[in-house]
Amino acid sequence: MAEQKKMPLIDKKVLLEKMEVKGGWTFIRLPEIPKNTQAYFGIRKVYGTIDEHTLDTFSLMPNKGGLMMMAVNAAIRKAIKKQAGDTVHLVLFDSEPAAAEVIPEDFMECLQDEPAAWKAFQAMKKEEQQECIAWVLEITVTEARIQRMADTINHLAAGRTYLGTKKS
Repeated sequence: MAEQKKMPLIDKKVLLEKMEVKGGWTFIRLPEIPKNTQAYFGIRKVYGTIDEHTLDTFSLMPNKGGLMMMAVNAAIRKAIKKQAGDTVHLVLFDSEPAAAEVIPEDFMECLQDEPAAWKAFQAMKKEEQQECIAWVLEITVTEARIQRMADTINHLAAGRTYLGTKKS
């Protein structure tokens, strides 16, 4: 099966800036990239290139105003031979997989082990199945995710929605 080509979060020329304080960082403002609402402090994991220099997975972080920014350390500046005030070509990709791509096998196995829950899940529209999976996966703490998976399966087996509400 052919791998789908990922769309970049950003692919454009941007300005390297420097904070106007002693020891200030060199950084890039990224207002077009949204915060990761599922991660602590809105941090978003990305990878890509800056002036064709490879950037392994690293974190973008929001500033006080909520706009994402990328720190550009001395090693990167040296590699690309650029400083604050220069323009660079930045290409970044989200390194966190979309929820639809990450269907945990254990969740699907547990659903199949509970025939009523599996039947209810299969009867859901594809969009609702994806919402259900995304809702289970948005929890990053393992114990809490296991509990959410169990609750979801119990709700479906009891004839309720995956959120536990009565079906209309």
